[in-house]
Formats: sequence, structure tokens, C-alpha cells
Amino acid sequence: MDYNPPNTRQRIAARRLARQGRPADGGSQVRPDARRSTLAWLASGRLVSLLIFLASMGTLGYLLTSGRYSIQQVTVAGASALKPNQVIAESGISGRPIWFVDAAQTAARLRANPYVESAQVELALPDRAIITVIERRPEVRWQAGSVQYLVDGRGQVLAAAQEPATTDVLVVIDRTTPELKPGDQIDPDALILTRALALRLPGEAAFTPAQIGWDFGIGVYVRSQTGQTIIFGQSKDLDRKLAIFRELLKDQTPFTYLDLRPSNPFYQNGQQAAASDQP
Repeated sequence: MDYNPPNTRQRIAARRLARQGRPADGGSQVRPDARRSTLAWLASGRLVSLLIFLASMGTLGYLLTSGRYSIQQVTVAGASALKPNQVIAESGISGRPIWFVDAAQTAARLRANPYVESAQVELALPDRAIITVIERRPEVRWQAGSVQYLVDGRGQVLAAAQEPATTDVLVVIDRTTPELKPGDQIDPDALILTRALALRLPGEAAFTPAQIGWDFGIGVYVRSQTGQTIIFGQSKDLDRKLAIFRELLKDQTPFTYLDLRPSNPFYQNGQQAAASDQP
């Protein structure tokens, strides 16, 4: 009787191939059908992962491109000399996707404006931005007679100044009030207008006043380095008045006296200004 020794190596190799899903030599070449392969793929969780990935990408694309998440509502707080639409325009954020707006960079851009001392920008989903600015408010001294008086932000006289004014102090010349005392009230509109002119004229009209004054009859006026007198009166319609003044300067229109108070301003060029209104 012949003895056939067991082929241990072949048996081990066959079992290993079976576990890997590969047929042993000489074994069946039949492979799982498409249905069974699909079921196996589904059972592996790959389809779920793919669906989650596609949904995530779709959501991200919607958030980044949808107009719903673009800055549409901008609220400006603290602006007085500056108009809210000026602040919004300089911020450069209107209509931009909220995800791409850098609040710190926007605030820094606003602080570059000479009228702005500090700025803060807050964003709120889905489409809001809140801009808070603190404008530069030059220290004001109100000069009556030969005495300069310290004035607070509301126009109340505090005391007579003891030290000479520095170059960054706004001194308003009052031609009609002989003297003041602590507790007296300055015209609030005149205080607002003189501050606004001190800030806006150099930047918007390239004009640095030699003097800013106030007169009971005509209101606020400024004088140029060459002696021109420009009457602004009150703060009402200041944008219109500044626009007219800029055009006259741009056209190099000669004048010695300009009254911007009427709806149809007038000017004259001569050695003598209007006698009734000359401060």
C-alpha cells in the first residue's frame, strides 16, 4: 500500500487564499455577482460617507455664495461730523460676503480717516454689521474780548484758560460777547458747526482757516489766510454749503466775501465786504 504524505503547505496556502477571497490553484473562478458586491459596498459605510461629504460641500458652497450671507444692513453709531453713508462707503463692507469681512482690518481702515479717533466693527449673522466710531473732537476755547474760556462738550463755560492755547486747540473768536463767566452756555449749534468746520475744511476742501469765529447776527464764519470771509451761519445744510465752497475754490473764483446761508449763496470781490454782515 502506497503512502501519500499530506501536503501541509498547499493546504495552508489554500486556506489563506480563501480568506482573501481568491480561489486556490485549480479552484473555482466564480466571483460574487454585482448585487452582492454592491450590498457589501453599502454595508461598508462608504456610501454614507460620500453622501455626508457631498452634503457638506453643498452647504459650504451655499454659505459662501448666497446673497443671504452678504452684508446688507450696516448700522453706524457715533458719527456726527461724518455722515453714516460716508462711514459705510469707507468701510468697504457693504455687499461683501460676511465670511470674508475682517472686522479688525475694517476698523483700521476707518481709523485712517482724519476725523476718526477710534472705530469698532461687529458682525452679526446673517447679513448685519454694526460700526461704532468716535470722532476727533478738538479742544475748544471760546474767546470773548481778550480772554479765552474753556468749554466742555455741551457748550458750557468752565473757566478762563490759564495757559496759552496749543496748535491743536480750536479757538473760536466771539465778536459780540464782551465777557463770559463759568456756567454760561455757548450756542450748542455754533459749537457743533465750528468743530465740524475745523475737521472737514482741510480734508474736504483743502482749506485751512486762519480764523473761525461766531457773531450773534450771522452765526459762524471763517477767515482765510488772505482775508476772505466765508459765512456758514448754522449747521443746517452743511454738506450743501461745503459743496458750493469747494466748487468756488476749484474754479478759482475770486471773492473777498462769501455768504453760504441763503439757498442761492452770493459772493462779492472787493476791498469792502457787505457792511451789514461783516463780522
